Amino acid sequence: MTRRSSSVLIVSQAVLLFLAGVAGAAEVRKSVVKIFSTKSPPNMFRPWEITPPSEATGSGVIIEGGRILTNAHVVSWAQQIYVQPNESSEKLDATVEHIAEDCDLAILSVDDKDAIKDLKPVPLAEKLPPLKTKINVLGFPVGGDTLSVTEGVVSRIEWAPYNYGTMAIRIQVDAAINPGNSGGPGIVDDTVAGIVFSRLREGDNIGYLIPAEVIQHFLDDFKADGKYDGFPRLRISGATLENPSLRDYLKLEREQTGLVIHRIDRPDLEDKIKVWDVVSACEGVNVDNLGMIPIGEGLRVGWGYLVSRKAPGSTVKLKLIRDAKLVDIEVTTVTKDNGLVQRMTGKKPTYFIYGGLVFTPVTSEMIMTIPSQAFAYLGSRGALLTKRIDDDRKDPGDEIVVLCCPILPHKITKGYGVSPLSVITHVNDKPVKSLRHLIGLIKENKEPFIIFRFEEDNEEKIVLEPKLVDKFGDEILRNNNIPSDRSEDLKDVWP
Repeated sequence: MTRRSSSVLIVSQAVLLFLAGVAGAAEVRKSVVKIFSTKSPPNMFRPWEITPPSEATGSGVIIEGGRILTNAHVVSWAQQIYVQPNESSEKLDATVEHIAEDCDLAILSVDDKDAIKDLKPVPLAEKLPPLKTKINVLGFPVGGDTLSVTEGVVSRIEWAPYNYGTMAIRIQVDAAINPGNSGGPGIVDDTVAGIVFSRLREGDNIGYLIPAEVIQHFLDDFKADGKYDGFPRLRISGATLENPSLRDYLKLEREQTGLVIHRIDRPDLEDKIKVWDVVSACEGVNVDNLGMIPIGEGLRVGWGYLVSRKAPGSTVKLKLIRDAKLVDIEVTTVTKDNGLVQRMTGKKPTYFIYGGLVFTPVTSEMIMTIPSQAFAYLGSRGALLTKRIDDDRKDPGDEIVVLCCPILPHKITKGYGVSPLSVITHVNDKPVKSLRHLIGLIKENKEPFIIFRFEEDNEEKIVLEPKLVDKFGDEILRNNNIPSDRSEDLKDVWP
């Protein structure tokens, strides 16, 4: 073969590769969709109501099985969801198939599957993209109606907080990201390297993607048993080993590194892990004095990454340094915290109304809706809610119960005033463990009066007569346009 013919062959191959890349990119663009949702979150402080509907838009991408991958925050609390394929005027009805707010992911299914049968699913990337990898972010941000494509590079990969205490890996990119991009894919080599979920408002062109491996973890979790468990954790806390005095106290050699444990939030680990233990390795990977581990060229992340990528219910191998000796242990992971404040178990808040007092358990969703200034004020006056928010449950079902709104006005509560979000501590001098327990204490009362105590007596005590509550209970509800004195999930605990 002559040099000329060889050159022609090389050029032809390059052209073919270029054309294949163009064709692949075109197929990917066709599979990016715009999402419209009408959202009505529940009112956490008037729990029998929902908030007025609001319109939101986002982006999504078609993956295997003709399903649509997007962010949870795009479709959470949605009453109506529509999906509009790229370059189409048709809006297709869609429903949420799976959702996980803790990692901000959701899967939608389109009612009319034939409408998108010709759109090819975009595969998920099999590994994290190296730093400085060129990435294209596709979606439908504000400022126009057609598909937007911005280009950038992968600038950082780290193990970081998501929602509700979940920690997972995330990708930082410098491509332009704006409202409406949420749920849109970041494409590398015609695969989904990650999907957009947030941007840094204080910085220029700093956006974050949920990487493909987190997405795959979410998909596998549902596939296993049809329900979502979450990302594994150990629920132990540690501190860095930079301080020389701390290292001398622990009798560590210069080459010994790790993270020193200062808190263990699981009673079942007390026989395996001790305060002052040093976690020197996890799953055979050495932990440095900042609690970091290597995961690739130029990449170091928090050692908890090795735990979070495990399957729910799996075990983790740790190497500890205890009293200058090496100890090998194996511990089971958990996916839920044991705190007094838990996630809502249904789509609507739980509540119970007695004599104009509206009781509700404190949930993570409620905490997130309290304005930061209001929460700071509660802390400044020593409110029990702020003191107990990080406490663990002593018994299953324990929770913090508060008055979620001012006392509903009526003559039987004339002159009473208790601050909203005050914690109820006792009914007739008996400590309150949960909302169901509170209801049980009310039912047990045989006296002509019932006394409610709040905030360890730092708020006014409320004295009610059960016979008057029975007589005027329905009137209080009617006066405030409240359909029921309790949420649907409490129908079985009150006659």
